[in-house]
Amino acid sequence: MEAYLDHAATTPINPAALDAQVQASQLIGNPSGSHRAARAAKDLLETSRERVGLLLGVDASEVIFTSGGTESDNLAILGSTQDGHVVLSTAIEHHAVLEAVRASKGRLVGVASSGVVDLNQLEDELKDNGASVRAVSVMLANNETGVVQPLSEVLKLVRKYSPKALCHTDAVQAPSYLDVAELAKGFDLVSISGHKFGGPKGVGVLVIKKSSGLRPMFYGGGQEFELRSGTPNLGGIAAMAVALQEAVTHREANVRRISGLTERLRRGLSSRFPTIKPNGTEAPQMCNITNYCFEGLNSEEILFKLDALGVFASAGSSCASGALNPSHVLLEMGRSKIEALGSLRLSLGVTTTEEEVDYAIGAIGDVIPELAAKKGTAWG
Repeated sequence: MEAYLDHAATTPINPAALDAQVQASQLIGNPSGSHRAARAAKDLLETSRERVGLLLGVDASEVIFTSGGTESDNLAILGSTQDGHVVLSTAIEHHAVLEAVRASKGRLVGVASSGVVDLNQLEDELKDNGASVRAVSVMLANNETGVVQPLSEVLKLVRKYSPKALCHTDAVQAPSYLDVAELAKGFDLVSISGHKFGGPKGVGVLVIKKSSGLRPMFYGGGQEFELRSGTPNLGGIAAMAVALQEAVTHREANVRRISGLTERLRRGLSSRFPTIKPNGTEAPQMCNITNYCFEGLNSEEILFKLDALGVFASAGSSCASGALNPSHVLLEMGRSKIEALGSLRLSLGVTTTEEEVDYAIGAIGDVIPELAAKKGTAWG
């Protein structure tokens, strides 16, 4: 048997989205052309844009299609950077935001042990740098712990001290489980990525409010309102729009079901390891992510053993897969290096079954004591 518990890394494509991708890929025209075949492609592009805008609570003209979350985050950060201005973000962001902030010589604020942004520190940064702050980027939900950030409080602080600053949120993990339109209301820039909610890989969105004044990162034919040149990935865009519709339409039912499965997973692992506690449970969390630290063990060894048993999980962000460095998110939450090096992220999704959860519980229950015995630690 196999148990795929890595939905935070990528999700299986939704069947309706796959159908949309196949149909769109059969259109031969370039949406930038003027003949009948091109107009058919253009019509599908704009229909998809309108659908995405409606689902995200914005005007269709504020929806910019990109190649995914990384490009969306980079465009939001680097496109807003101006000489003499500061970009603020948090130390637990996805690397797509972190590295862009570092490249722009921005500043990072910390988080509490719960994984929630330190609002006092953010306020101090805004007070000290008020007029020079060009953008503030705070993710909606963390990709390693599922902790949901208080975006409304962030927005209030930014509007109080830096009213001209742009507010960006990386909402990549959220569409299947949270109301992005409501939680990100008032934000100028919002990133999502299709493959995180049942769409295909290689396509995403950056919502850009009309007053944002972003600069493009690269130049060409001026597609996507002069902000993202290049022939659009029409099949991916059409599929992503359908996947987002499916995610929003079925979100309430999926959250109920997946919450039950997550509770089943946590109860099962707690019965095997009574002292273990998921990371981030002191704060609001998305229903699908559970993150543990098996202190004294090594994440790579855990994942290797689980993979051999058909259980697919991760140690955190999939972009860092194979790296031996401890999770920057867990370190910022106050976990020790030895704890963070033994982290395990289990993320469920709409295709997860009770059988997968039970199988994973059994596999983890076998693997952890086996590895602990070799190292002389107390797990098991």
